[in-house]
Amino acid sequence: MSFDEEWAQLKAAAQEEHSAAGRSSGMRLNQLDGGGGGGGGGVTPFGGLCTSPAQKKTAAGVIEDELEPGLTKAGDDADTKSNTAISEFHGWDTALGLKHVLTEWQTQVKALTKRMGGEKEALRGTNVLLTGTDLHTGSSFCGIFGNNSYGTSANGGSQPSLPLPLTSSHP
Repeated sequence: MSFDEEWAQLKAAAQEEHSAAGRSSGMRLNQLDGGGGGGGGGVTPFGGLCTSPAQKKTAAGVIEDELEPGLTKAGDDADTKSNTAISEFHGWDTALGLKHVLTEWQTQVKALTKRMGGEKEALRGTNVLLTGTDLHTGSSFCGIFGNNSYGTSANGGSQPSLPLPLTSSHP
């Protein structure tokens, strides 16, 4: 199916739905989440991003509370056992080889620890960034409703003000 055919089909379906509902105008949400943000699943049926702040917070907590301490413990355990083996083989070439392996191990553990910390902070920062983007997008709709600088609509009614967008230290 070509783009033009698909587009015509989608427009016809929307027009039919619009006519069946007897509306002259309106808005429809294609997906509504269960209260935790996003819609779950990762991608909507129409493409696009779905995000769950609760799941990101949980994942960051798992990194902080389980993975990082576990990695530190495993790294320390390997250091202790390797140092014991190095002292047992003192004077042998095996001790030199073990020292080299231990140095490489420590470098890898340090790199993995840094990477996990970065992932944890990225998960937490994404929540702030996406919330800020949502609030900014919502506040941009104020102009559509005819708000002036005094917070009242053009027809004299009062409109509730939207919160200002959050800022984030993340780019």
